[in-house]
Formats: sequence, C-alpha cells, structure tokens
Amino acid sequence: MNILIAEDDAITLRRLQHFLEKWDHHVVTAVNGEDALEKFMAQDVELVITDWMMPKMDGMELVRRIRSGGSDKPYVYTILLTSRGEKEDVVKGLSEVGVDDYVVKPFEPDELRARLSVGERTVRLERTLREYGKGLEKIVRMQTRLIRKTQEETIIRLLTALESRDEETGGHVRRIGLFSAHLAERAGWTREEVEDIRLAAPMHDIGKIGVPDAILQKEGPLTTDEFEIIKSHTTVGGQILGDSEFPMLQMAHEIALFHHERWDGGGYPEDLNGENIPVAARIVALVDVYDALSQDRVYRKACPVDKVLENMRKSRGSHFDPEFFDLFLDSIPDFQRIAAENP
Repeated sequence: MNILIAEDDAITLRRLQHFLEKWDHHVVTAVNGEDALEKFMAQDVELVITDWMMPKMDGMELVRRIRSGGSDKPYVYTILLTSRGEKEDVVKGLSEVGVDDYVVKPFEPDELRARLSVGERTVRLERTLREYGKGLEKIVRMQTRLIRKTQEETIIRLLTALESRDEETGGHVRRIGLFSAHLAERAGWTREEVEDIRLAAPMHDIGKIGVPDAILQKEGPLTTDEFEIIKSHTTVGGQILGDSEFPMLQMAHEIALFHHERWDGGGYPEDLNGENIPVAARIVALVDVYDALSQDRVYRKACPVDKVLENMRKSRGSHFDPEFFDLFLDSIPDFQRIAAENP
C-alpha cells in the first residue's frame, strides 16, 4: 500500500518507516500536519498513520481535513498514533473526526501489522465498491440516453407520418422540439425540463389525427363549421395525451391542448389568458407560428425572416407571451442555424 506517515518524533518516524518498508509498503513521510496534508493532496495515498500531537496542525485536524476534502479522492484509511489511551480521547477520534483506528505509543509491531491488514482490506473493498458504483452510473447514463433516443425516434417517425397528411414534414416536427428546447434553456429551465419539452413539443398537433383529410388539406378558405373541426384537434390531442404519470407526457398534454391559446385570452379551446396558459404551451405557440411562416408550404412560399418578425412583433403581448417573445427575438440567429440543420 501507499502509506503516509505524519510524525514529528524522529525516532518513532524512523521506526515506523523501517517496519512498513520491511512489510513491502511504499512510504511517504511528513514531520507535521501541514506537510502531511500537502503530500496527501499531491499523490495517491491509501492509508495515513498520523501522530495526535504535532506542530502546525495536529493529527485530529489532519484527519478532519482529509475527510472534508470531498469525493475527488478515493477512500483513505486513517490510524491515529497516540500516547493518550483514555477512553474519551479514543471515542472522540473515532466518532467525531472520522479516524478509522488507533495505536497507542510505543507501538508493538505485531499489533500495528494486524491493524494495517484490516486497513488494507477496508481500502480495497471501499475502492472496489467505488469503481463498481462508477460502472453502474455509466450504465444508467447510457441506458437513459438510449431510452431518450428511442422515445425521440419513435415520436418523430409517428408524427412525421401524421404531419404528411397536411403537407408538413419531419423537419417541422423536429424543429418545433429544438426551438422550444432552446427557449426553455434560455429561460433557465433545468436540463430535465429542457429535454422534456424537446420531446413533448413535436406532439403539439397530434390531435389532427381526428381531422378529415378533406378539411386538413383544403387550400381554400375554411367554412365556419370546418374551422370548428380544425380547432377540435386541441381537445382531441389533449384526450390522446391525458392521464399520464410521466412528466414529459403531462407536458405534451398541456401543449397539445393549449398551444392555440393567446396571451390576451382570444384563443381556444378554453379562452385562457396570460400566465393561466401553461408555460410550455406559450413557448410552442410562439415557435409554431415562426416555423409556419418561415418555411415553404405547398400553398405558399416561405416569408423572409424580416417579414416574419415584422408580422409577429404586432402580436407581442396579444398573441404571444411578451417575455418569451423577447427571448425569441434574441434567439433568431440560433433558430436560423437550427432550421438550416433540420430542413
């Protein structure tokens, strides 16, 4: 093992070093607590043997600093050398500071070797468990990424088939998710929330599955009755995605149901206004209009970006949440990049 000895008494230090090296351990020595802590931080130490009473920093404080150093270093076994054999002192070292074991000076070599053997087994076990834990964490992260990727691929493929009914593309579905995630991140959402809206936002028009092709693909003006049927895609989408226990699908439910609500209360299906509209639906309402105006459709060409923004500015505070609209304006270069990468 790699063992650090912190001992200010030269005779005890030499005696410890002699036996430890005789037992095939690699030994680093220090004559006070500050020197020991510096050497501990600079190299891989598996076991520390420290005197209790030392100049500059005593053994108790050294162990306390080692234990409070965070999880960057693997577990280190600590043995306190002391001429104090009183029960209360030993209990203080073991319970309050985090010392693993103690040896009363002058030490007996056989006793020290036995205690080192216990320390070595403990260190090996702790470090094996640490590596095992790291391996499990890596597997969990990989599986989580795979599940997310599978969810995304399934959602995009199914929704691309749905969107093709009204001449939309898979690019539109993917862009809505990426635009929404970008705005959510700019707004300070957590990483998990950003990932949720990236997957949930593409499902905003899933309720169109209940709209007949003759209405969905009609190029001329819609009648009042036809428009009412189109509007029903919000409630149909809400029904399809409702009653889920998963946060991502709960968010998708809110988006599908409320992404046609307006900030001023003039939208549908429930005439919600302002902050009564779920925030994810407010984001999607904004990016959906932007994408619809800035991309080609079979019945019209895309509008230039400056024209799109000119039209949308008129709806700040009426159709769109003004706070998110301002974030949206600041993000236009990023949106253009995202659109170019997802045609």
